Amino acid sequence: MQHLAFTIRYNGRARVLFSKVNVCLPIALEEAQTQKVEFKEYIAIWDTGATHSAITKKVVDDLKLQPTGVRETRHAGGKSSNNTYLVNIALPNKVMVPHVRVTEVQLIPDDNTSDDKQPQLLIGMDIIGLGDFAVTNANNKTTFSFRIPSVEEIDFIPDTQENNVMENSNRKERRAFEAKKRRGLV
Repeated sequence: MQHLAFTIRYNGRARVLFSKVNVCLPIALEEAQTQKVEFKEYIAIWDTGATHSAITKKVVDDLKLQPTGVRETRHAGGKSSNNTYLVNIALPNKVMVPHVRVTEVQLIPDDNTSDDKQPQLLIGMDIIGLGDFAVTNANNKTTFSFRIPSVEEIDFIPDTQENNVMENSNRKERRAFEAKKRRGLV
């Protein structure tokens, strides 16, 4: 299986993770490689609190999508029943997720952003859960990276423990930690 990834770096600390994505009608990946496929580009918000991915009415209208069903959606305003659609979503760096069942929702517009720069998609855990997702804020700059498929567990504890021992412990404690590390116990 081919591994695909992308990284987005923001100029400061990001309050919202977003990226450009392309959306098309649901076709097989082989067809997408051999046929001329019409993709539309949109801005997407990445939301780990969303179970499923979602699109706005603009995407439905732009692609002339036909409903495939209805899904009950829970949100800050309560719950509602919304149409679902099938689409292919091309994430940055050609990471294609085929046949995604998305729900039509109304995203809250940002009053400080022009209409053409408003997000039209929400990427939820149905897509995020297919790979490895990491967010860092080193030097007050947010970096967001995603790869598909998942390759390894990301765990910050070992590095943090080692850093704490090496910076804050006495010589005897540091040597004991290094011995445990060589034996694979840490």
